[in-house]
Amino acid sequence: MEKYNAVIASTHTAEYTMHKYWARKPHNVLSYFIDKIVPENGYVLDPFCGSGVVLHEARKLGLNAYGFDVNPIANLITSVLIEPPGVDDFKRVMDDILRVLDDEISEYYTVEGKKIKYLVHEVVVACPSCHSIVPYTKAVIKGRSKKCPDCGEDLRFNLENLKFTNIEKLFFVNEKAVVDDAEVLLRQKNLSEKYCMGMSENYNYSFTANRRILAFDKMKTADLFTHRNYSILCHIADKLYAVDDERIRKTAILLMTASVAQCSRLIPTRNDLSTGGPAWSVPGFWVPSKHLETNPIIHMEARYKKFVKALNEINKGNYQSTAHVEKMDAIAGVQKFRAEGMKADLVFFDPPYGDSVPYLEFSTMWNSFLKDVPEPENDISVSDRKAKTEAWRDYNDNLYAVLREIALTLSDKGRLLITFNNNDMKAWEALINGLQKNNLVCEYVTYQVPAVVSSKAQFSLEGSYISDIYSVYKYDPSSTPSTDLSVISDALCKAAEARDGVIARNLASRVALLEWLRNNVSVDLLAEKDLIIKSLFEEKGSKYIYRKELPEDRFNLTENSRKAAKEILSKGPCDWNELYKNVAIQYADYGFLDANELRSFLNGHIIMEKKRCISYVD
Repeated sequence: MEKYNAVIASTHTAEYTMHKYWARKPHNVLSYFIDKIVPENGYVLDPFCGSGVVLHEARKLGLNAYGFDVNPIANLITSVLIEPPGVDDFKRVMDDILRVLDDEISEYYTVEGKKIKYLVHEVVVACPSCHSIVPYTKAVIKGRSKKCPDCGEDLRFNLENLKFTNIEKLFFVNEKAVVDDAEVLLRQKNLSEKYCMGMSENYNYSFTANRRILAFDKMKTADLFTHRNYSILCHIADKLYAVDDERIRKTAILLMTASVAQCSRLIPTRNDLSTGGPAWSVPGFWVPSKHLETNPIIHMEARYKKFVKALNEINKGNYQSTAHVEKMDAIAGVQKFRAEGMKADLVFFDPPYGDSVPYLEFSTMWNSFLKDVPEPENDISVSDRKAKTEAWRDYNDNLYAVLREIALTLSDKGRLLITFNNNDMKAWEALINGLQKNNLVCEYVTYQVPAVVSSKAQFSLEGSYISDIYSVYKYDPSSTPSTDLSVISDALCKAAEARDGVIARNLASRVALLEWLRNNVSVDLLAEKDLIIKSLFEEKGSKYIYRKELPEDRFNLTENSRKAAKEILSKGPCDWNELYKNVAIQYADYGFLDANELRSFLNGHIIMEKKRCISYVD
């Protein structure tokens, strides 16, 4: 099996923080694999290119990169990344536009000469039984339910049932004082309910009904905003579409779409923003019962600074190689690449993870302002828009078809690099089936160390966090999947014995899956995975208890983790994340350490100041 070094993921650099996008991969990890696998002047293909990280990193290494994606916003992000305008040219145009916009918008967000930063709205709904009009703060709370104060009927304070909103308070730019004067707030409510710069249907698209992401029948783009903000955003978009230079125009429109979520009703209020600004992070179009309406120019100007920084970074390079992106589905894209006489030295495969994220549907708000909202059927994700049985069958068929095209497109020494993470074995079954049926054999697999381990993840009962499995494959038409399941049980025993016979459920599943890929075990036996785990362990809550007798000479993960931490800290203080990453990589063969595991091992042995490890105590 090919040997690769463990690479710790880095946080995103400036060029990758221009615009939010789902599941963006760490650039340094991708760069490492690309550099390791692809020969000089080689070809890299990414059929689900998303936000373009692979294309940009390949180009930085002097390689030729081709990407395809059906999602318009993904194509725009990638296009700006690989074909940016000059920084000075972009600034010259945008400085003038932002100055004009600030003047035009100010009358709608100014009180007595002071610029409004944001306002706090409270959702008001009508009772479905007695038809009383009920503001959120007037509902009767019973457990998790909210009841009508007049008849006791259940109320749902969401976008679908919203009648209107009241404004509770507002905040000015550069002032901490809360404004709650009733007369001022009433005037702002009236402004908020007006299409102050006209009502445009150019950007008002219908969403596909999907309860899972809270998109309901007849829901449209404008519903996600106050009338004031939708009107202003349409005016901004019209102005940006009038820019003559194509690269500047694309970048300006991307800048605008990067700001729309923060200007929507999707942003919850939190401690009057005294603890930091919230963002659109909920996996769906959820309108909080108390949410913000933010002055659009505030976000445009803040995002503009990030874009300038990003463009400066991108334009540092003097790239001689080719980078190309096209709006096209993965199968058609790979077929086109091959039809043009090219072979891929590396194909990066990061497909939709089953029903984890319906990318195209989530992107509707952004794509509305691109005036390009494709049919969701173009996305191979599993979604509630169709029956699950049919959706999973289509997902399985699509993965197989894409991998068939990829197998035909690899050069003689070409490799397929896959990153995938899903807790649903149906998604893994579809992936492994596609790989094995197309004679793609695993050479290397690892669980990637994340760049940042959140506090929530560190203390999760399941002992798990969001990261990815990376694996490298070659095409071998003579390959035959293995039926040897002993490699799975051996790996599980090794992980359990190192932990004194107690292992987290998610860790057990992950250990089994990594070995499944590493040893090319037949997908037809995948149902045996859970049976193997049950034969070795007794389930107790979120843990598995090892059924076998522990050997006396077993490797002790607790003791060795402490030794490793002591050695690291003997060289001086370091951040907790850095300590965790180094210890986890060192003992990866025993089942990848979760952050809360290591904390429990080191409890009482590490002196910490906030997130920094100062020293080790015996």
